[in-house]
Amino acid sequence: MGFNTSKNYFGGITTCFPMHRFNNMEESNLYYNYALKWFNFTSKYNSALFESIATAFESFLSVKNDTVKKIQSTISFSFDSTLERLLNENTMAASMTDYIDSWLELVNLADYKELTRNFHNFISYANRVLEPLRDSINRTPSEIIEMRGRFHLLHYKSDFPSKYKTPLLIVYSLINRHYILDLLPKSSVIKNLQSQGFDVYATDWETPASYDKDLSLARYAEEYVENAVEKIKEITSSDKVSLFGYCWGGLFALIYSATNHDNVKNLILHATPVDIEKQKTTIENWASHLNADNLVDTFGNVPGWLLNFAFFLRNPIENILKYPKYFSEPRTLDEIMQFFTTETWLYDSTPIIGEVYREIVDQIYRQNLLIKNKMRVDADIIDLKDITIPVLNIVGTKDDLVPPSSSKTIMDVIGSSDKKLIEFPTGHVGLCISQAAHEKLWPEVGKWLAQRS
Repeated sequence: MGFNTSKNYFGGITTCFPMHRFNNMEESNLYYNYALKWFNFTSKYNSALFESIATAFESFLSVKNDTVKKIQSTISFSFDSTLERLLNENTMAASMTDYIDSWLELVNLADYKELTRNFHNFISYANRVLEPLRDSINRTPSEIIEMRGRFHLLHYKSDFPSKYKTPLLIVYSLINRHYILDLLPKSSVIKNLQSQGFDVYATDWETPASYDKDLSLARYAEEYVENAVEKIKEITSSDKVSLFGYCWGGLFALIYSATNHDNVKNLILHATPVDIEKQKTTIENWASHLNADNLVDTFGNVPGWLLNFAFFLRNPIENILKYPKYFSEPRTLDEIMQFFTTETWLYDSTPIIGEVYREIVDQIYRQNLLIKNKMRVDADIIDLKDITIPVLNIVGTKDDLVPPSSSKTIMDVIGSSDKKLIEFPTGHVGLCISQAAHEKLWPEVGKWLAQRS
């Protein structure tokens, strides 16, 4: 049996299906439906691209007697805002969902489900070999603490003495790998916090295998965070632990803090999506329309490459042009290293645990239940008013992955009287690695935490 591989970089997903005669009319209808949905989505997507380009060109023609930099900024803003608006339309999201569903039908027909899961297992095992190398080069030295469950705990070694009794546990997201807060020595949030005297631990969720697909949100947000907190308390003899939740890790930290506040001293949220109804980004809108059940039932865990492709589609022109744009100016070796290290992290996505993805998409992205205090995690209804510990919420005002409105609303819902919102003028990744963030934001975070540790 031969195979046919087809690629379409503007609106298509790379697919591979056996070349064989159609066994029956139903099978041929599935192929026809796939082609039809593919054409519908790519037509809408390419129309959005062309309209955005046309709008940007009109902006160029309307700008007169201005600097080159101002003209470039005007054109870029015109293109980006138009494309985002068009991609966020419900008709676009619906056509994307129909296309994905038709593709998944073919994947099931071609019996690629088992092949895909075996591939995920191979990647998982390969990463167990690569992770020690990737996690040691230019990273803050850490001790690996083996844990009960499908993860381990990192304890970062420090050249600075700990000044505060309460240790800090960073709870990472499941989407990208944990080293974004420890990208390079000069742009490491870990080192910044250590230099201020904090004893820092972190979760490492590792690369999931196909047999991890049924691990639930409760397993991560309650059991695994609980295991980590108890282990840190045992090691440090501390009564409580401060939690720092990064992105989706902030959801885990919120859920745990709402149900186990006696173990948590302080809670820090970093670009955490909580209120999806305020303003949806393209990725959030697509996720809310996506048939998560169909995707998870087919693949088990959600493929990391699928998310990477969605990130690419939200602005392909920007993703293509950012390389020549970046190198249009002279760059130092440190700047070049940071640029490529950041790019590596952006596309170093692991498969997302299927059941966790299903629960978060359904309860948060579709129904927005967390901010309404109606989200169910196992037997618990998560009521954010139960969080009465000190809370610091960090938001990037230019974040196009988790918009500020998605994170800020929680300040009006949580029960804490001691709560602070920091709005910093940068994007999702800039909160972690920008020079301005390391000079101003993280010292302010450390000062807030120090006064409560």
